[in-house]
Amino acid sequence: MPKHAVFLDLNGTIVLPVQAGSPDEYRQIGGAREAVRALCTAGFVCPVVTVQSRIAKGVYSDAAFRGWFAAFAAEWSAAGAVLHGPYLCPHRASDNCACAKPKPRLYLEAAADFSVVDFAGSFVVGDTESDLGAARALGARACLVRTGWGPKPGDPLELAADFVGDDLAAVTRWIIRASATVPRP
Repeated sequence: MPKHAVFLDLNGTIVLPVQAGSPDEYRQIGGAREAVRALCTAGFVCPVVTVQSRIAKGVYSDAAFRGWFAAFAAEWSAAGAVLHGPYLCPHRASDNCACAKPKPRLYLEAAADFSVVDFAGSFVVGDTESDLGAARALGARACLVRTGWGPKPGDPLELAADFVGDDLAAVTRWIIRASATVPRP
């Protein structure tokens, strides 16, 4: 049976600050771990797709970021909130690389790793227009959180999303309800 995914952005969706001087500065957004645990319990795989241009800028190294993420994900996994990845773009926006959002490359890599073949039953959650663009490129449903760079109420960007919530917990509740209406192959 095909797996369904909730592809999660990291900065501004799961952790703050959006721009850190070190990965050790990142702190989970309240309720995010519980939200991921609920998604896992509902049968979703949760890959983290993130742009970390601060690596290209020399703010911190790829190894430092990956080490932090491994420890972070292990802590969450022990609590039943299993994050996969990171599926990482370490480039600057001006590099026009093949892995930057909204290009689907990293999402497709994650999907292949977890045999996700039903994008219509999957979701992309983030706080920027590029997250919405990635969802559209995949044929997945697009969800925005108002944390991080997220839109403020009334922002026209909200109209492009399938759902906008104040945080990942609110979006997760909607995803679990909405996934019940998606035909499963």
